[in-house]
This record gives sequence, C-alpha cells and structure tokens, in this order.
Amino acid sequence: MTAKKAPASARRLSAANLEALGADSLAALLLELSDSQPALKRRLRMELAARVGAPHLAEEIDKRLAMIGGSKAKVSWRKRPELILDLHVLRRMIAGRLADLDAGLAMRRLWTFLDLADGLSLRVKDPKGELAEVFVAAAEDMAVLATRAPADIALAGEVADMLFRGSASWAERIGSALKGFGQAFGAAVQAELKTRIAARPAFKPSVRVLRAVADAAGDVDAFLETVPSTVRHDPGTAAAVGRRLLDADRIEEALATLQAADPRNRARALDGRADPAAEPWYEAWIEVLEKSGETTAAHEERWAAFERTLSADQLRRFLKVLPDFDDIEASDRAFEVAARYPVFAEGLAFLMAWPALAEAAAMVMARRDEAAGDPGLLAEWSARLDARYPRAALILLRAAIAVLWARPATRADAEPLADEAEALARRIGDLDGLESHEAFVTRLTARRQFPSRR
Repeated sequence: MTAKKAPASARRLSAANLEALGADSLAALLLELSDSQPALKRRLRMELAARVGAPHLAEEIDKRLAMIGGSKAKVSWRKRPELILDLHVLRRMIAGRLADLDAGLAMRRLWTFLDLADGLSLRVKDPKGELAEVFVAAAEDMAVLATRAPADIALAGEVADMLFRGSASWAERIGSALKGFGQAFGAAVQAELKTRIAARPAFKPSVRVLRAVADAAGDVDAFLETVPSTVRHDPGTAAAVGRRLLDADRIEEALATLQAADPRNRARALDGRADPAAEPWYEAWIEVLEKSGETTAAHEERWAAFERTLSADQLRRFLKVLPDFDDIEASDRAFEVAARYPVFAEGLAFLMAWPALAEAAAMVMARRDEAAGDPGLLAEWSARLDARYPRAALILLRAAIAVLWARPATRADAEPLADEAEALARRIGDLDGLESHEAFVTRLTARRQFPSRR
C-alpha cells in the first residue's frame, strides 16, 4: 500500500511546523548545527545567558566586543557579509535583549560597539556603505535607549576619549547618539573633550566632530568657533550658522550672517533653474524674515522659492496663510509655473505628485516634443493618466519606449511597453494629430525591428 503523501504545507518552514518537531528534536538539531556554525553557537550562548540574567548576557557580549575590537586581520570580500550580519545580530542583542533586562548595561555596550567602527573601517572594504550603516543604526538605537537609561555623567569622559582618538566618521554617528541624552550630557562631553584638547592641542579632533558635540550641547558659540571667517560668505555655511543662531533666538546675528552670504549678489544662474547649493540659504532666510516680523517679505520669498525649486513643502506653507479662495487662485498659478518649468520631467513630477492630473495631462499635450525622463517614471505616470487622459498617457509611454530604445542594453525592455502602446493607440482610435503606432515604431527603430515574441 502506498504511503499517503504529506501536504506541502506540512513541509514548509514555519514556526508552527518547527514547534511540532518538539523541544528535544530542535535542541539536538541546534547543537549539531552549532558545531559547524560559530555565529549560531555564539547566539545560543547569549540567549542562554539572557535567561540567567543581565550581567551574564553582558559578559557574553563583552567577549564578542573584545574579540572584534582586538582583531587586526583583514576581512576578505567573501567574509564581509558574514561579519556585517554578525555585527547586526550583536547590535540587536545589545539594543534589544540586554536593554530589556538592564538599559544601563546596554547603553555602555552600545558606546563600546560604536567604538569598533574606526578599527573595522581599516580592516574591511565597504564599497556599498553596508558597514557604515551598522553603526548608524547603533547610534539610532542609542538615541531610543536614552529615554530609558538616564545619562550617566560619568560616562562623558569615556565618550570624550572615543571622540578624541576617533576619526571624522564619528561625526556621522555622534549627533544621533547624543540627541536623546539632552544638552546637559552633551555639555559634559564637550567639557571633557576641551580638557583633552588643552592637554594635547596637536591632536585636535575633526571639526565635524566638534560641531556635532557643540550641537548636542546647544553651544552656538562653540559651533561658531569651528567656522573660519573665510568660509562664512558661502551660502551653505551661512545657512548652517544662521539656523543655529535662530534656534538660540539670536535673530539679529542670524540676519547679518545670512545677508553677508546672499547668493542673489552673485551671478549663479543655472539655465534659469535653482542652484541646489544655495537653497539651504533661502530656507534659512525665509525663517529669519518670519522671526523678524517681516511676514510679507517672507511670504514673497516662499513663492520665489517655489518658482525656483517646485518644492511642494514651500507651496503648502505659502498656501496655508492665504485667505479662502485666494489659495485656489494661487494653486492655479503654481500649476502654471510647473507646466512651464524648464525641465519637463521635474515640472511633470510636481503635478503628478500634488496631484493635479488634468494639468499634468495638459502639460504633456502642450509639450509633447519635450517628453523625456526616467522611463520607469514615465511609464508609471502614463498608467495613472491612462483612464481619463489616454492621449497624454500614450505620449508618455512612447517617451519611455524612446528612452529605453536609445540604449542597446535596455532595448529588450522597450518591447513590452511597445505592446502596451500599440494596445492603447488601438483603444483611443482617433489619435487626433498623434502619429500612428506603425509610424512611431518605424521612426524610432529605423532599420532595427523590435524583437518578436510571437
């Protein structure tokens, strides 16, 4: 008699099916696997230690932190994924399991974990930034944990030691790590750091680190000390300084700082578009005008900012203060600005995201010869306009096909879109001035033909 075949669901890896194996079978399986998988063995030891208590788990974590920190061996590209996974597991054990048992013990070990970054950066090539992401995540874990583990001022000296001997990359982590502790702890770290700098001025930490600590301490003057007068006329630098002065209610100083770096005093037009490097200055300038009571001027600047950048946030803030009905008229003006924007794809992106689909379709019809951009976005926008504005949808779909067809590497991706365009043209029937599908394909491909799937 043939045995009845078990259903596929019974063989699927799931929590319920594994539980059905029983504790004894699972324990034996884990022990067998741990003999050949050191990472699994470490994890099991940590889980067992967690059952005994926080000090025991902390001891296991300390062993692993010491082993990673003490190693000098280079990590090959083959071993890199394994190491990054190991670091994530260790981070989660500290910020999760240990923090649930004893937040104070977890906090100290997160600082030690962050201190591994510089050493590992010398041993591990990180072309995709995966290693850096581990420590950014650890800094964010620390900010969350700070609400459960009150700042231990005694720890400020240890943090200062890390920063004093650390690299500039600490600046990317220290801001996130310190923000949950409050300004008192930031000030304590800053004081300890100043003491070490005074003792060994030749080994001053990175300016970026000093700025991050100054921000954590709420010390605007300390931040200003790190900004040479020679660069304060740069709009981006002036914006960074001005915002901190505004946060400290030093409005007159913020105003003077921004005025001295006004990008409008320079001829820096980019084909009529915004200079992205100057936009932080404009945002800070609007804020300082508002805080100075120059609300009308701030309102005008906000509209000008929208015209330059098509920023939806700037437009919403502009509309928010307008009376009823005036905001509708202003919205219509904004749609006209977007429809005329020098870069077709950017103008259309604004209208599609707002959303203002009727205006987007009208823009496509009016500027059909300019239709271009990312083929994925063009196809997505086409699909959204398809039902109500099929002619505009067809123009966008054909634009996507043209972009894909222009590169040999993406020509195969054009074929399914061409099928969609053919079906859409057939559904429309009267193309009303648009070329037929056959004419479009002939013009696009010339001597080349779309590969047939039939």
